[in-house]
Amino acid sequence: MSAPPLGAKAVFKEVLRTNSGRAAIALLAAIVSLALLVPFYAPYDVVKLWNDRRAWMDNPPCAAPEWVQYFTDRKLPKTIIGEPDDFIKKRYVSEIVANRTVIPMVLIIMIYFFDYDYDEFPNFLSPFILHIEPLTNQTVSVTVTLTRPDKEEVELLLNYPLSKPIDLRETDDPVKEAARELFIRACGQPPSEQIRPHIVLFAEKGPDMNDPTKARVLKGEYKISINAMILGDPNADLVAKFALYGRIFGMAGTDYNRRDLLIGLLWGAPVALAFGMVAAVAVTLIQTLLGVISGYFGGRIDEAIQRATELMMVIPILPIIILIFFIYGSNIWILLALLVIFGVVGSTTKTVRSMVPSIKAEQYILAAKSYGASSWRIIFKHVLPRVLPYTFANIALGVPGYIFLEASLSLLGLGDPTLPTWGKILSDAELHKAAYYGYWWWVVLPAACIGITAAAFALLGYAFDKVVNPRLREL
Repeated sequence: MSAPPLGAKAVFKEVLRTNSGRAAIALLAAIVSLALLVPFYAPYDVVKLWNDRRAWMDNPPCAAPEWVQYFTDRKLPKTIIGEPDDFIKKRYVSEIVANRTVIPMVLIIMIYFFDYDYDEFPNFLSPFILHIEPLTNQTVSVTVTLTRPDKEEVELLLNYPLSKPIDLRETDDPVKEAARELFIRACGQPPSEQIRPHIVLFAEKGPDMNDPTKARVLKGEYKISINAMILGDPNADLVAKFALYGRIFGMAGTDYNRRDLLIGLLWGAPVALAFGMVAAVAVTLIQTLLGVISGYFGGRIDEAIQRATELMMVIPILPIIILIFFIYGSNIWILLALLVIFGVVGSTTKTVRSMVPSIKAEQYILAAKSYGASSWRIIFKHVLPRVLPYTFANIALGVPGYIFLEASLSLLGLGDPTLPTWGKILSDAELHKAAYYGYWWWVVLPAACIGITAAAFALLGYAFDKVVNPRLREL
């Protein structure tokens, strides 16, 4: 005895009774929750800055998620930010006489204290940045001193002439020379290998203070002192900002460009759902409608649609899409349009076409004809509702395929450069060799999002197939 046909509402009710259907709904609910968090955590204004490196300068590069702290017994450093208002600032205005000319002189002293009580050294890719900006047209003489907890003073800059803003980093020659002098004072001899300022400046004194595998962190209170002198401008001023970058950040870590990966993961959810579902629904519904038309009218219409279907099923679509992207540029919505255009006919067309003749021969269809119903009314009123439940599985199973396609194109460098999609995050990870350097969160988290989404729709497709397929349906 064959199972009776089911309507759309009955199909959804039956799906919710299956284990795979309930699991799929739970996973999809989690993904939709991510999408709903987007406006609160990362509004569109933030996404517009995704490719602006200056917008993320307060974040450490390639930092692991903060929750990795729970899997180690060592206290990993977090980023320390000293805003301009956090500096203790004193400004003195006086005058000097040179060649019988009275010249105004401004002395500025700025001090910032911070505690470093972590078990690891700062981020080795970018340990710190000290931004100093003069608010005057005159040249400023600047001296920057780092005072360590052991009272050792290290002059990072000495009477440096400053006429425009600078970012003092560990890679600058004055900082390297200051770290080298500190090592010589501590050990009595120059280092035997290249100096590492991010290790030496924050290490306990000893012969191993330049060795990242043996050096021990000097914990305690550090002090950044900035002394500036300006001649000729009584209104001159100075602002500074200090950033000491850690090794952990946020819930998902950061990438090489310091971007918060949680923003990319959150924005990837609605983009993936919208792209995958719109493509799957549009392609499947168009193929279903053409399959119904082919099976209902028959003749030349049937022949034309079937031959077009067979032709499109053997054409390699991916190389054509890659070629178009190389010529006209990549955009996720252009990709969506191309998928719909190349997917107007396909396997669903043939499957539905094989179902229509038996439906067409049923008594209620013949009765509708006898009452004078038009062919199009019969198709949309009676035939399509009968075949649509059988296409739900195709829609659900098609979504992960389109999401994987977008990710694959992104890995080839053909992804949308303006949107932080999961595929684009993986593409950036591959470009910067994240897996090789051990930045596992940059690879695992977006891949897990793609995998979970694919699993959710695969389970949903299996549940639909189990309900509508007479061979699988449980009586």
